[in-house]
Amino acid sequence: MTAYAPPRVGIPLSASSAEASSLPDVGVAHAREVSQAVVRAVEATAEAVEHYRNSGSLAGFEDGVARGISYEMTQALLGIAANSDGADITVEWDSSSSDERLRPVHFEFRGSDAEPLSRAAVRLAEDKSSRMVTIIGRVHLLAKKDVGSPGVFGVEALAGGPVKKVRVRLADEEDYHEAIRAHEEDLALQVTGKLEKEGNLSWLYNATVIRTAGHVDDYGPRVRSVEVPGQLDLFRGEERTERGQLPPGQGGV
Repeated sequence: MTAYAPPRVGIPLSASSAEASSLPDVGVAHAREVSQAVVRAVEATAEAVEHYRNSGSLAGFEDGVARGISYEMTQALLGIAANSDGADITVEWDSSSSDERLRPVHFEFRGSDAEPLSRAAVRLAEDKSSRMVTIIGRVHLLAKKDVGSPGVFGVEALAGGPVKKVRVRLADEEDYHEAIRAHEEDLALQVTGKLEKEGNLSWLYNATVIRTAGHVDDYGPRVRSVEVPGQLDLFRGEERTERGQLPPGQGGV
């Protein structure tokens, strides 16, 4: 696959930056700089993979975070290396550029590199600043994967809090019944637990239901979330799994 990146385009860093695009260099990154940053991150990740091959250690991934190694980068490279006989990335710069430092670069990955990339992704997604929090919100999309398990559900915060949406994994199965009632009767639910971040998802682990509060409308209007085309819905995928149907692209491993 070949991808072209225009070298002189300005890329807004946020929605507000896009609105202020008439002002030069305000909240805007230049495409060439972004491309160079991506190359540095791929280079650092390739070096971390090589370090793992020689030592079996993931330290190279953690040490390379300052150079651009991230959960997203390891996941992207995992996508091209997994189940392959080998994969490579070549970057060639615009021939009209006068910068002599911009030389073509080439990176190669093996199918066996999927293991360290996968392990590194998990390591980088760990939230080392987990803490106990309390959230009150609307219950949505309940899922109970195994018989006798406490169950999992989502909470959309109604009264502010550390996160707007969180996946709740209960400590006690009895609390799941209260979550069902809150969902069916449109009642706000107050829960407490250990907040941790996994990739782009927030989880409340070992959670306990404190109380069922008033109707969700008592907390003022709420903004419906916007679904992004192609984005995987965690709970829809889990519900399909319960019925014995794996979500698309999640075959056996």
